[in-house]
Amino acid sequence: MSTDESMGHAEEVPHQNSKPSILLIVALVVALASAGLSGYAISKATSGTPSESLAASVKDGDLYVAPVDLEGFIGTVEESVVEIFCYGTGTGFAYDLEVEDSEYKTVVVTNYHVVSDCLDDPSAMEIYTYDQYETPAKYRVRGVDEENDVALLEIVEELPILYGSEYFAKRGWWTMVIGNPVDATFENEEDWRTLFNATTFGQISYVLDNYFNYTSATINGGNSGGPLLNSRGEVIGINTQAGASTEGGVWNVAFDMEVLCKKLITCD
Repeated sequence: MSTDESMGHAEEVPHQNSKPSILLIVALVVALASAGLSGYAISKATSGTPSESLAASVKDGDLYVAPVDLEGFIGTVEESVVEIFCYGTGTGFAYDLEVEDSEYKTVVVTNYHVVSDCLDDPSAMEIYTYDQYETPAKYRVRGVDEENDVALLEIVEELPILYGSEYFAKRGWWTMVIGNPVDATFENEEDWRTLFNATTFGQISYVLDNYFNYTSATINGGNSGGPLLNSRGEVIGINTQAGASTEGGVWNVAFDMEVLCKKLITCD
């Protein structure tokens, strides 16, 4: 009997290169076999810097080591993370983008597959901000990109925002996955809510086409749409895929934030 198991999406149940503004995306299965790493420099796609507390968390600016105050680091980051319910559990995060509708205060990034089942019935989706479980946030869907598995939402709450990394990730960088993993062993909502903003840690093991960020930090079910961060608190990518098999081993993939440049925002 084969022991292979594929997880697919993480679904519900310094020499560095500056980021280009537009990237060609190849199919993952093809890319795994044949694509190489590129290394030319263009302007970065996002503006801004991490909060002072996050930026100061890295000793001597070393992105290959964990933050000095890891507990404080997690506490700061999780204030920007939201929990998304759409017939299952997913994650999103407040990001450095201007809202398009003045009624709303914060742009939230997530995966398309986290919200897709609720697009025809917005009332079926609920979004909860950090430490607020009683009343879901009022939201609007700003845009979705099914092909690249990304979606933008806007919520009325004003959350601290996270910023994108100015540089592409490098092998060996310390990374953190944060989100809302599903644990089917919990019998009621009150129990599994204790896992809100759970974290895993690891290193970047490989970067494919400056787009697919492979990390040893585990992306669990429910982590989809959450951020993969470096030790400065900058977003490297959107946690999107995970898998495990006897042949391919264990892999966790976050799509680089440049995915937003495909259809949803204009990048300089």
